[in-house]
Amino acid sequence: MGSDPVYLHNYLHLAGISIFYYDFTLTFSDEYWRIWKQRKHAGSYLFFLNRYLTFLGDIAVNVGNFSHFKSDLSCEHYSFYRQVLLIVAQVVVCVLSFLRTYALYRRSKWIAAFILTMGLSLLGLSCWAVIGQKDTVDLNGGCHTGLDRITAIRTAVAWESLFVFDLMIFFLTMYKTWDNRVTRPLVRASGKLDLLSLIFRDGAMYFAVMAVANLANTLTFYFLQPLLRGVLSTFASSVSVAMMSRLMLNLHEGATGTGILTGTTAATAASASDNSTTLLFTSQITFGHDAQAPDPYERDHDIDPPEEIEYELRDMGARRRYDEDV
Repeated sequence: MGSDPVYLHNYLHLAGISIFYYDFTLTFSDEYWRIWKQRKHAGSYLFFLNRYLTFLGDIAVNVGNFSHFKSDLSCEHYSFYRQVLLIVAQVVVCVLSFLRTYALYRRSKWIAAFILTMGLSLLGLSCWAVIGQKDTVDLNGGCHTGLDRITAIRTAVAWESLFVFDLMIFFLTMYKTWDNRVTRPLVRASGKLDLLSLIFRDGAMYFAVMAVANLANTLTFYFLQPLLRGVLSTFASSVSVAMMSRLMLNLHEGATGTGILTGTTAATAASASDNSTTLLFTSQITFGHDAQAPDPYERDHDIDPPEEIEYELRDMGARRRYDEDV
């Protein structure tokens, strides 16, 4: 095999990893103040796992990608490590996607069952696709593997499964946003920005970017030469991890001082005992507003404000709380 595909492979790998590390530098200040400086919960550790598994794991990938391997066996071991890192990183992203969608649908058991069934089915299909692969090793300019046509199609199935999962989460998010806008006119009329609006503005966009990146990598298995099949794997994985990290940080940024809460008034938030911005996947977020601003429910004392239901995922445990206005 010629050296040109090897150079192109290395350049595209650098492009993907550069995007990840550049995004890391841009968002680290937000991470420091909203994650590191706050009280830690299970959600915080999930954020660390999502972000730093790729951050640290890709150091070895970068070194190996430009190292000279002495034998095919050592290259195969490196390729196996790289595949495992990609799989684990994507599984973490999918778990976080499930948790936030589960909370978005107010802990619906039907939605949880649907996502878990689809996710586990796609995971099983992906495991079947990556087992028993046959490839050729090229030690020119690092460790690179070329996939034959049959192996490439099987590997593409794993990335297609990931694309289907991202697309499913994207459409579930879009549907819930639309449904909330239609069925809750009072929220729209009050001028408050709830979590669903934030999800529509940021979450849906991020999942769309993730899905497009995975689709682009999938197409390489069908249309490029053996050495370049899967050349966008690092790029797609880096984009997915970066998008999920940004989504989680944006949920913190949109919250009041007490974290990402549902149905919490400004007065309640102000009386909280701490200023924790603990990562919580919730179904609604309510921002504090000026104390002089009129309350739409104070115009008619005969109308009671609707019951606000709060759902949180704290320490990986779901809790349901009802806020009652005094």
